[in-house]
Amino acid sequence: MFFFFVACNNDVEFTETQNKTIVSDDGAEYTFVGNEGRVWCFGEKEFIGHVAGEKNFFAHLTMIIKAGMYSVNGSQDVLVRYLPDNEFYSIYVKSDLLKTEISLDNCIRFEFVKGLSSYSTDYSPSQKAITDCEHFLNEIRNGETAKDAGLYELVKQPDGMLKNCYVYGYLCGVVQEDINLVIPLQIVSFDDKAYSINLDDVEYVLPEEWIKELIVE
Repeated sequence: MFFFFVACNNDVEFTETQNKTIVSDDGAEYTFVGNEGRVWCFGEKEFIGHVAGEKNFFAHLTMIIKAGMYSVNGSQDVLVRYLPDNEFYSIYVKSDLLKTEISLDNCIRFEFVKGLSSYSTDYSPSQKAITDCEHFLNEIRNGETAKDAGLYELVKQPDGMLKNCYVYGYLCGVVQEDINLVIPLQIVSFDDKAYSINLDDVEYVLPEEWIKELIVE
């Protein structure tokens, strides 16, 4: 059963269902897989339609944003949704393409990428990757946090400021080869002497063995 909203105009192309999937006017169903920051997709985004019952535009800072659904690189397999009055987008995948839940523990490969953000249109991973994903995740989760290991002491100055502590890149988890999205894990450099990785909202030490596996200069 669908929630049928009163449309603001005749151009509405999408409807939200009771189970929170999104259905296009041709019957294609899309499943929510994550919000911006938790999941990333890459490419140029193009507006394709509003969601019934939602206002069509909203203001954010100095921008006027169209609320609704956006294709990515001309494909409608993955859609980006801007909800009214929310600066962060949500990501949906065509339901019949999903073979498994989009989650960290279902990743089949982790790829290292420098100079990346959620607004990047190009995705160019290094040639090295981690394929023993379960072993990698278990080792990180069973390791020390960056704070407990004293990594911040490596860069803390007498005035309390941090020097040469910066985002080095991202380890991107691939769940399905045929879907344009990854799960990003931020890697921070501590003056290039040690590295941390953010996993499950916890900042862990990235062990030296994995640094050698991933970081290609």
